[in-house]
Order: sequence, then C-alpha cells, then structure tokens
Amino acid sequence: MSVERAEVTQEIRKLAAESGVELFRAYGVELEHAADGWVETDALLLSGVMGFVEEHLSGTCVLAAPRDVLMATAPAGARPRDWVGELTNQLVGRLKAKLMAHGLTVAVSTPVVLAGLKLSPLPRGDAEPTVYASKDGRVLIWLEVEVDPAFVWGEPEAGLAHEGDLLVF
Repeated sequence: MSVERAEVTQEIRKLAAESGVELFRAYGVELEHAADGWVETDALLLSGVMGFVEEHLSGTCVLAAPRDVLMATAPAGARPRDWVGELTNQLVGRLKAKLMAHGLTVAVSTPVVLAGLKLSPLPRGDAEPTVYASKDGRVLIWLEVEVDPAFVWGEPEAGLAHEGDLLVF
C-alpha cells in the first residue's frame, strides 16, 4: 500500500522545482518564486499532466500557466498544444534524471494537455504547488507523490545523466 510521505514528497518537489527553473531558463525565461502562491486569473490556462513510476514510488506532475508564459519558451511556429506537452515531457525528464542520480529507475507516461479557465490546485496534505512568476505571468509546478513504505533514498551521485544524453536500459 502506497501512502504520501511528507519528507519524500518535499524532496521530490524540490527536485521538480529546480528542474522547472532550469527548463525555463534554457529557453530564456527567468522564473522567480512567487511567495503569494497561485492567483486565480481569467486568462486561458494551458497545462500538461504526466505521471511517473518507480518500483516503490509513483507520482503525477502538473505544469500550468497562461498561454503567453508557455509560448515565450517556444520555438518559432510551435503549436501551443504540442509545445505544452513537450515542455511537460522535458520537465518530467529533468526530474527523472535527478531521481536517477539517487539510484531510482523511473518510467514516465505520455503527457496529457488541457486548457481551461479558473484552474485551481486542490492538493492533499501539505504538498502545496510551487508557483513562479515571470515577466509574462505565473507558472505552477505541482507534484503529487505516493511512496511504498519500503522506499529508501539512494545516495546522490553526480553526473549520471545530462540533458540530451541517450540512455538505453
């Protein structure tokens, strides 16, 4: 039976937050932590949702922001739906690399892309989403994690996987 373990969730949330900042920076968009959290907006929000799983751990990652924020990172001619899915995929891919550095073998799902108004997170427990501000608007990175009681963190090893590496298992 899997349960939420706050200490594991917090550590993975930190890794995901680092991954999000690194990802947006790679596309020229600087994110700053928004201390006041998520603010409801009338803007159309685009979001990507993607799951990940390991033998003793499973989770879901949500990336959400107004269209202008996400498209500020996009290459010329990118279609919003495709780009949001790709950004979500890259975010979870960066998180996966960080988890691999702890000795975890993680599989990921295909991203699901949604659009909607008045998106509001409903986190369970104390796992509040991480919210960032950029010059174009706010970005939400939200993780929900369930952990088997047998889960143990491995000691981190530097440099196991880097962005763009091809890894074959």
